[in-house]
Amino acid sequence: MKKRFCYLLFVITGVISSCSNDIETSPKPLPTQSDLPKAISYKMGTYEYNNGDMVNIGFYDQVNTFNLNGNKILSISCPYGADVMKTVFTYTGNLITKAEGFTFNNLSGRTLYTYENGKLKTLTYLSIHNGLADPVFKLVYAHNTDGTISYKTFRGGSQEAEDGIVVLSFKNGNLVKKYTEYTVAPFYNYTYEYKYDNKNNPLKNILGLSLIALEGTLLFGHDMAHGDFGITDFGSNNVVEKITTIASAPNDISVYKEYLNYVYNVNGFPLNKTSTDDAQDDVTFTYQ
Repeated sequence: MKKRFCYLLFVITGVISSCSNDIETSPKPLPTQSDLPKAISYKMGTYEYNNGDMVNIGFYDQVNTFNLNGNKILSISCPYGADVMKTVFTYTGNLITKAEGFTFNNLSGRTLYTYENGKLKTLTYLSIHNGLADPVFKLVYAHNTDGTISYKTFRGGSQEAEDGIVVLSFKNGNLVKKYTEYTVAPFYNYTYEYKYDNKNNPLKNILGLSLIALEGTLLFGHDMAHGDFGITDFGSNNVVEKITTIASAPNDISVYKEYLNYVYNVNGFPLNKTSTDDAQDDVTFTYQ
């Protein structure tokens, strides 16, 4: 009887193990069209200072349109005056290896990404003028044993990193903390912390984005408002609270909090985002 029981237990365990392995090794299903972004629209406030106070004097709408091939991002564009501002992406396999920014059909910036063992190794931004590429900065990443990701910054073509190592901490695919470790104490030191909901980030299904948008946004080189085309607060879920701590001395610490509110669709993706910060713009999401 004992032998028969052991045999049955062995068979059942083997079946469970087999099913478990099938689940783990099966490719993830591709997202449906309704799970991929079509556009991110901003109702942007226009501000000026009046007696030292920032006053809203009007609004400007910006619509950022996504061009996708399956779940790969080909480009994002938005009207810019009488022309179009656009960023075009290049993949190598399933990895984003280049992003190029265009304004008035002129190439203005190029971001290059390299990887090691499927993880981001370097990010290099080049400014383009008259067809010539000038190095602006390079970030070199380290994927640490404690799960954090850190990077050093090299300005221009310098081979020497500037002071300060940025440390990024993650949980469940979301950036939860960002701070900088300095060898020489700066005048101000910033620490950023983030809390999330349990819903779906509107950009989570874009292939390769999680590997390069480590700080919740992308670097394209467009030096203007919303040159990121709405790729902000990126993660698996959505940021609901931002906590910024500014220290200028051990006993001189200021803490600022911003709360974000969402309206979701039936699939748990945001349709609208607003903020308790008066300077934060009203954001609307639409899907394929």
